Amino acid sequence: MITTGWDVVRRPDDDETVGYLEPDGELVVPVTLAGMPLGPAQHRSAATELLVTQGLAALDRRWWCRLPDLLPRGILPAGDPLPEWGWRPVVVVEVSPDGCRVRPEWPEPRELTGQALLPVPVGQLLLADPPA
Repeated sequence: MITTGWDVVRRPDDDETVGYLEPDGELVVPVTLAGMPLGPAQHRSAATELLVTQGLAALDRRWWCRLPDLLPRGILPAGDPLPEWGWRPVVVVEVSPDGCRVRPEWPEPRELTGQALLPVPVGQLLLADPPA
């Protein structure tokens, strides 16, 4: 769950939430909707501008998540991956303060109706680069 100590950043044109500002001393860290830092600690105005211009776009890419070989239909809670689950490329479907839904980037036909639910902030459950 997103902490109440983070300030919400909204896009001025349409009031869409694009991220959060996490206090870090006199500076703030720009944080995506999934709870991942988008950059280093910086002044509030720079962090806000970064989130407005890149906050949503930063989520639109390939990510890596531990999932079963075949994702079942429906929503699979994936906040506590099983040891046999491997890292798979995924895309973000939806993010809210209550969770981040992902699906395989290239799902098998049997996986087309499946998604995995991660807690927000996602922490190390969602990686930008394939694990070593």
